Amino acid sequence: MKLENHINAEQLPRQAGLSVNTAWAMLGNIFYAGGRFLIFVILAKHFTSGQVGRVDFVLAVVTPISFLFNMELRSVFVTHTKDFLRAGHCLATRIISNGVFAVFLLGFLLVIQNRWQGEKCLLLILAGLIRMAESWADVYLGVLQKHEKMNCWSISQMIKTSGVLIWAVLICWADESIAWILGGWLVVTILGVWFYDRVQARKFESVHLRFDWKMSFWLVRKGFPLGIFVTLAILNQQVAKYFIASAPELGDSAVAYFGVMMNFVFGAVAVQNGVNQAVLPRLARYFARERSEFIQLLKRVLGWSWLVMLVMLTVVWWRGDFILKVFYSEEYARQASLFNLVILAGCVVLTGMILGDAIVACQKFKSRMTAVALGLLVNVILCWQYVGQYGLKGAVWAAVVSSLVTTLSCAVVLIKALLAEPQAEIAQNSK
Repeated sequence: MKLENHINAEQLPRQAGLSVNTAWAMLGNIFYAGGRFLIFVILAKHFTSGQVGRVDFVLAVVTPISFLFNMELRSVFVTHTKDFLRAGHCLATRIISNGVFAVFLLGFLLVIQNRWQGEKCLLLILAGLIRMAESWADVYLGVLQKHEKMNCWSISQMIKTSGVLIWAVLICWADESIAWILGGWLVVTILGVWFYDRVQARKFESVHLRFDWKMSFWLVRKGFPLGIFVTLAILNQQVAKYFIASAPELGDSAVAYFGVMMNFVFGAVAVQNGVNQAVLPRLARYFARERSEFIQLLKRVLGWSWLVMLVMLTVVWWRGDFILKVFYSEEYARQASLFNLVILAGCVVLTGMILGDAIVACQKFKSRMTAVALGLLVNVILCWQYVGQYGLKGAVWAAVVSSLVTTLSCAVVLIKALLAEPQAEIAQNSK
């Protein structure tokens, strides 16, 4: 056995408890979500709603495409319980997939360059580069997650988010173009990956490029269904913006109105994702060894999340218009009548996320993808039918109904997995 492939287990720090890891994951994701939220607050305070809408729309276009090509390799790596997969295999596969993503993005630019303004094309390029840098970080963060070192994972989020926020404030103070903010975002991400994520991950596992076509093919075969799932999930969050932007009476400003309200949901989603990622390795082990522990842990996560959701709904119902006015402006506060529905959709989305990640722990990747695809289909149909007629209200109701469909589908799949797997195992062992 090569020394470079393994690090002596005695040299590794002891793993933290689940509660500690969950707390660190929540802290890091609160910081991350809060930072992304504050970036749009800064943009809304300094730039017009049309400019904010263009940035939001570009991110809505680039993000699902990048996840499709990058796949969800981190989930495959974290939930892999055997010993032949190395982080270096994921890193090499990620570099290859990012090359394909870059080619696709350039082709997309050639197609739409005559219909988009020069600034919008520049924003698209910068957003694509940011997603590539974040995908490299994802490999190193996956090592930290697998070793349950969520404190390092959380500190990484804090460092990079703080850097982007400071840069955004400086650019607005200097009254520069909005593209400078994305440029600084890219530089901060690259520096964080190289000087922190890479260094911390190597304390727990040797991470260097391992170009192995058989392993890359195996990773693609395992990760591409998850990549499709994540792409569908993000499209489900963003699809309304495509219909809003294309409606003649709505446009970029309406995208900004919808986006700033959904940012509250995305912030909650980021925090919930941190909790889910912290418990995901343990859920996978419990599902394989002790189903009762799996169910108990899932109940705990659902219970705490539902409590937070109830608080969110109460606060927005009470002072939703005031919240939008303080964080953004009077222009955005005029849309407060839809704010309650947006948060309601968010609560359903959070429940679906928890059940969906539990499905991932059960290795039911394709079933989760089917559930999300069904929700996306409902969302597209409802947006196509009602956004043009009812505007933002139609888009919000489409989000509520589609998230409900996805959540119910995930619940059915999870119940089926919990009931069917033990019987299948008993039958196999009796042969």
